[in-house]
Amino acid sequence: MLPTLAIAGWLLLECGSALAGGVVVTIIDGRKAKADITLPNPGGGSYTAEFELEFEVENLQNLTVECIGITADVLTPAEIADIQNNRLPHTGGQQIVPTAFPVRVTVEPPVGCGLAFQNHYDVTLETDDLAFNPGGPYRLMKAPIGQMFHYVTGSVTQGSVRSRGRAGGFSEFIMIADQSPVYATDCENEYDDLEGRLAAATMSPTARRALETDLAVSRAAYEAGNFTDAIQRLATFDAHCVEYGGAGLPNRWRSARDLDDTEGELIGHTDNLRFMMGRLSGLP
Repeated sequence: MLPTLAIAGWLLLECGSALAGGVVVTIIDGRKAKADITLPNPGGGSYTAEFELEFEVENLQNLTVECIGITADVLTPAEIADIQNNRLPHTGGQQIVPTAFPVRVTVEPPVGCGLAFQNHYDVTLETDDLAFNPGGPYRLMKAPIGQMFHYVTGSVTQGSVRSRGRAGGFSEFIMIADQSPVYATDCENEYDDLEGRLAAATMSPTARRALETDLAVSRAAYEAGNFTDAIQRLATFDAHCVEYGGAGLPNRWRSARDLDDTEGELIGHTDNLRFMMGRLSGLP
């Protein structure tokens, strides 16, 4: 325990950290915000986790402990019931908040703090409270505060359960257990959602043509059962998102909430779509 405490003290001095409600937030290398979470378990002991956001360095502004706004809490039984009955893609007990880790992480940067970034960020939630099994049920979810959750799972890796994803905006993050996943239905819904986002987004005609074509070709491959090709076509879609990001495709987020980071949100959805097609292909 002593070496751990010594390291934590060094981070406090060297990187800039804050402790609030069982959450120690640290800024690392100017581009990562890491939260070490320890929350009391009403049944005894503690829930523990590490939560990390990693940004692109270019045009990243005011990434500080105060400006990232990371908190965490233990969901109450009433909140769990509301999430399971009203806020998940599949209700009726198919998707649940695991009793071993009923923790919500909230990222809500203060409006006037000046945090700004471009493109997407990588998000990781890792906990020893859940046991990893290849092809297991755990998935990372994200929602605007109080609204519907959607998938942001790019991978679930071995050791403790460590779920990674990508996104372009913030708010609530939780881990769920999908008792009987329907990846085929979720893939169809994700393609529908991406098509809707493209139709509604502001972007240049060139970017729109390229992205709509990429997505249509990927979906055709998926519907033909060629998951490998569908995944490769999504990589082309992502590359075009990065290529057109900026003047051709909105790719900037800032704490004033006055910009649409369309690039980040699109890539967050394709990352999860690849994960689900991987599961359909038998990948862990």
